[in-house]
Amino acid sequence: MIGFLAPIYGIMTAMFGWLFHLTPDRNLNDMLGVFIIAAAISIFITVITGKVVDQKKMKATKTRMKEYQEKVKKAKTDGNTKEMNRLNKEMMSLQGDMFSNSFKPMLFTIVPILLIFSWLRYYVPSDINIVKLPFYLPIWGNELGWFGWYFIVSIAVSPLVKKILNLEM
Repeated sequence: MIGFLAPIYGIMTAMFGWLFHLTPDRNLNDMLGVFIIAAAISIFITVITGKVVDQKKMKATKTRMKEYQEKVKKAKTDGNTKEMNRLNKEMMSLQGDMFSNSFKPMLFTIVPILLIFSWLRYYVPSDINIVKLPFYLPIWGNELGWFGWYFIVSIAVSPLVKKILNLEM
Protein backbone atom coordinates (compact mmCIF):
# COMPACT_ATOMS: atom_id res chain seq x y z
CA MET A 1 0.00 0.00 0.00
CA ILE A 2 2.80 2.40 0.77
CA GLY A 3 4.27 2.00 -2.75
CA PHE A 4 2.36 4.70 -4.59
CA LEU A 5 2.15 6.90 -1.49
CA ALA A 6 5.90 6.74 -0.76
CA PRO A 7 6.72 10.02 -2.56
CA ILE A 8 3.84 11.79 -0.81
CA TYR A 9 4.90 10.36 2.58
CA GLY A 10 8.44 11.54 1.88
CA ILE A 11 7.21 15.08 1.30
CA MET A 12 4.96 14.93 4.36
CA THR A 13 7.81 13.59 6.49
CA ALA A 14 9.97 16.50 5.34
CA MET A 15 7.14 18.93 6.18
CA PHE A 16 5.86 17.48 9.46
CA GLY A 17 8.45 14.97 10.68
CA TRP A 18 10.36 17.58 12.67
CA LEU A 19 7.28 17.97 14.90
CA PHE A 20 8.08 14.50 16.26
CA HIS A 21 11.67 15.37 17.21
CA LEU A 22 11.28 18.39 19.49
CA THR A 23 12.60 16.75 22.68
CA PRO A 24 14.84 13.76 23.53
CA ASP A 25 11.80 11.82 24.85
CA ARG A 26 10.21 9.72 22.06
CA ASN A 27 6.85 9.44 23.84
CA LEU A 28 6.65 13.19 24.49
CA ASN A 29 7.63 13.84 20.86
CA ASP A 30 4.77 11.67 19.58
CA MET A 31 2.36 13.39 21.96
CA LEU A 32 3.49 16.89 20.93
CA GLY A 33 3.59 16.04 17.23
CA VAL A 34 0.05 14.64 17.19
CA PHE A 35 -1.14 17.55 19.36
CA ILE A 36 0.28 20.16 16.95
CA ILE A 37 -1.07 18.36 13.88
CA ALA A 38 -4.52 17.92 15.47
CA ALA A 39 -4.62 21.60 16.40
CA ALA A 40 -3.48 22.60 12.90
CA ILE A 41 -6.13 20.41 11.27
CA SER A 42 -8.81 21.88 13.55
CA ILE A 43 -7.71 25.39 12.61
CA PHE A 44 -7.58 24.44 8.90
CA ILE A 45 -11.09 22.97 8.93
CA THR A 46 -12.50 25.90 10.90
CA VAL A 47 -10.94 28.52 8.63
CA ILE A 48 -12.12 26.72 5.47
CA THR A 49 -15.60 26.39 6.97
CA GLY A 50 -15.61 30.07 7.85
CA LYS A 51 -14.71 30.99 4.27
CA VAL A 52 -17.04 28.53 2.50
CA VAL A 53 -20.15 28.58 4.70
CA ASP A 54 -22.29 31.70 4.59
CA GLN A 55 -22.24 32.55 8.30
CA LYS A 56 -25.08 35.08 8.13
CA LYS A 57 -27.31 32.61 6.33
CA MET A 58 -26.44 29.87 8.80
CA LYS A 59 -27.22 32.14 11.77
CA ALA A 60 -30.51 33.23 10.19
CA THR A 61 -31.47 29.63 9.49
CA LYS A 62 -30.75 28.63 13.09
CA THR A 63 -32.90 31.52 14.31
CA ARG A 64 -35.75 30.46 12.01
CA MET A 65 -35.41 26.87 13.26
CA LYS A 66 -35.83 28.05 16.85
CA GLU A 67 -38.91 30.05 15.83
CA TYR A 68 -40.40 27.02 14.10
CA GLN A 69 -39.67 24.85 17.14
CA GLU A 70 -41.58 27.30 19.33
CA LYS A 71 -44.49 27.31 16.87
CA VAL A 72 -44.50 23.50 16.77
CA LYS A 73 -44.54 23.42 20.56
CA LYS A 74 -47.51 25.80 20.61
CA ALA A 75 -49.35 23.82 17.91
CA LYS A 76 -48.74 20.63 19.88
CA THR A 77 -50.10 22.26 23.04
CA ASP A 78 -53.15 23.45 21.09
CA GLY A 79 -53.61 20.00 19.52
CA ASN A 80 -53.34 21.45 15.99
CA THR A 81 -51.83 18.51 14.08
CA LYS A 82 -52.32 20.14 10.66
CA GLU A 83 -50.23 23.13 11.73
CA MET A 84 -47.66 20.83 13.31
CA ASN A 85 -47.28 18.85 10.07
CA ARG A 86 -46.95 22.03 8.00
CA LEU A 87 -44.33 23.45 10.34
CA ASN A 88 -42.43 20.16 10.44
CA LYS A 89 -42.24 20.11 6.63
CA GLU A 90 -40.83 23.63 6.62
CA MET A 91 -38.36 22.68 9.35
CA MET A 92 -37.23 19.67 7.30
CA SER A 93 -36.54 21.98 4.38
CA LEU A 94 -34.49 24.29 6.60
CA GLN A 95 -32.59 21.35 8.04
CA GLY A 96 -31.76 20.20 4.50
CA ASP A 97 -30.39 23.65 3.69
CA MET A 98 -28.30 23.67 6.87
CA PHE A 99 -27.04 20.16 6.17
CA SER A 100 -25.95 20.91 2.59
CA ASN A 101 -24.39 24.21 3.65
CA SER A 102 -22.39 22.56 6.43
CA PHE A 103 -21.01 19.88 4.08
CA LYS A 104 -19.50 22.32 1.56
CA PRO A 105 -16.20 22.56 3.46
CA MET A 106 -15.67 18.80 3.06
CA LEU A 107 -14.99 19.36 -0.64
CA PHE A 108 -11.84 21.25 0.34
CA THR A 109 -10.75 19.40 3.46
CA ILE A 110 -11.34 15.68 2.90
CA VAL A 111 -8.32 14.89 0.71
CA PRO A 112 -5.70 16.72 2.83
CA ILE A 113 -7.11 15.20 6.01
CA LEU A 114 -7.12 11.67 4.58
CA LEU A 115 -3.51 12.13 3.47
CA ILE A 116 -2.45 13.39 6.90
CA PHE A 117 -4.27 10.53 8.68
CA SER A 118 -2.68 8.02 6.34
CA TRP A 119 0.75 9.55 6.95
CA LEU A 120 0.22 9.58 10.74
CA ARG A 121 -0.69 5.89 10.59
CA TYR A 122 2.54 5.29 8.68
CA TYR A 123 4.78 7.61 10.73
CA VAL A 124 3.62 7.14 14.33
CA PRO A 125 3.76 3.55 15.58
CA SER A 126 0.21 2.35 16.17
CA ASP A 127 1.22 -0.27 18.72
CA ILE A 128 2.35 2.24 21.34
CA ASN A 129 0.30 4.40 23.67
CA ILE A 130 1.52 7.98 23.62
CA VAL A 131 -0.71 9.43 26.34
CA LYS A 132 -1.63 8.10 29.76
CA LEU A 133 -4.71 9.89 31.06
CA PRO A 134 -5.41 10.43 34.77
CA PHE A 135 -8.94 9.09 34.18
CA TYR A 136 -10.59 6.18 32.38
CA LEU A 137 -12.46 6.54 29.06
CA PRO A 138 -15.12 3.87 28.37
CA ILE A 139 -13.87 2.85 24.90
CA TRP A 140 -10.13 3.53 25.11
CA GLY A 141 -9.27 3.13 28.78
CA ASN A 142 -6.69 5.51 30.18
CA GLU A 143 -3.94 5.00 27.57
CA LEU A 144 -4.29 6.42 24.07
CA GLY A 145 -2.50 5.82 20.80
CA TRP A 146 -2.09 8.55 18.21
CA PHE A 147 -5.71 8.45 17.01
CA GLY A 148 -7.24 8.59 20.48
CA TRP A 149 -4.97 11.51 21.37
CA TYR A 150 -5.84 13.22 18.07
CA PHE A 151 -9.54 12.79 18.84
CA ILE A 152 -9.26 14.28 22.35
CA VAL A 153 -7.19 17.24 21.12
CA SER A 154 -9.62 17.94 18.27
CA ILE A 155 -12.58 17.91 20.62
CA ALA A 156 -10.80 20.44 22.84
CA VAL A 157 -9.36 22.71 20.14
CA SER A 158 -12.22 22.94 17.59
CA PRO A 159 -14.77 24.76 19.79
CA LEU A 160 -12.04 27.11 20.99
CA VAL A 161 -11.06 28.04 17.43
CA LYS A 162 -14.72 28.47 16.43
CA LYS A 163 -15.24 30.79 19.38
CA ILE A 164 -12.11 32.82 18.61
CA LEU A 165 -13.13 33.18 14.94
CA ASN A 166 -16.78 33.78 15.92
CA LEU A 167 -18.17 31.13 13.58
CA GLU A 168 -21.61 29.49 13.51
CA MET A 169 -21.65 25.82 12.57
